[in-house]
Amino acid sequence: MGIEIKLVNGNDIVPFWSNSSQSSAFTHPQVLGKLSKTVDWWIAKKGKQIQCVWPVCKPDGEKIGLPALTYFVGPFWLNDVYPLPAHRSLARSTEVYSGFIERFLSEYGAIEASLPKGLHDIRIFDWWNYHEKDQPRFRIRPRYTACIDHLQEKTELDIISDFRQLRRRELRAIEKSPPPARTVDWKADDLIKLYLQVVDDQVDEIIEENCQKIPALVDLVNLGYGEVIAYQDLDDHGIIAACLLLYGHSEANMVLNLVDMKWRGTGLAAWMIKESIRIAKAKGMATFDFNGANSPNRGDDKHSYGAAPSLYFEINYPG
Repeated sequence: MGIEIKLVNGNDIVPFWSNSSQSSAFTHPQVLGKLSKTVDWWIAKKGKQIQCVWPVCKPDGEKIGLPALTYFVGPFWLNDVYPLPAHRSLARSTEVYSGFIERFLSEYGAIEASLPKGLHDIRIFDWWNYHEKDQPRFRIRPRYTACIDHLQEKTELDIISDFRQLRRRELRAIEKSPPPARTVDWKADDLIKLYLQVVDDQVDEIIEENCQKIPALVDLVNLGYGEVIAYQDLDDHGIIAACLLLYGHSEANMVLNLVDMKWRGTGLAAWMIKESIRIAKAKGMATFDFNGANSPNRGDDKHSYGAAPSLYFEINYPG
């Protein structure tokens, strides 16, 4: 019995998404549908049993790629079949991934994906065209994010104790006077304004793409798929900091973390992170994912809050 690769309606994906420990906030059909102009949802079936789901995005409606501000948009296996027994893991994953690869190359001529955390057996992609010296190979990039796990087992004191000493000192400093008030009176334009203040090492095209996605992220928050933790200036009531979270099964993903330049070094950033983690824990989340730790400065900043590195992979074909 072989593997059938089939294109399905996105409305039919939610039960599969709910039945996978590898799916994330970013691969929920409603979320991905907001962040990418086109999403093709593919499944791999063996007999009547769904094995794996793989969304393919065309963010601009034409060229395949990964939508801006997303992570882990790639294949996810269903809990009914994964993890596979060791004695058939390689054979089954080879069968499934080979089916996807052949179909995608026929349909799109290229492949781009961000694999979920924990999906580390990438040999099938590495071996593609292994003996075909004149054929292209996959490009495989190891990437890291930063996560605080086991939130439900930790008290607020436990969480703060894992912060770097500097962060704890910043918290004490801002707590000496009333911290800025949290507000629900914010708009997408406020987040875009803050975002444009903090980007200093990205090309204009990426900045534009990210700004275009912020209204869609706000729509998702308003639909209940996430939350914005925003703070306003006590004097002019302007928005001076905001953190945007998306929620998966049991994981909060920090998509935006923005602080007005005038408030840098005041402890507000540490305060907002602490509050965001507390709110995610109160929502029942088990993991707080800082979303990406792949540059020296940003990586160190995220780890300063006690987040541990977590490996994932990005793949491209042709590489």
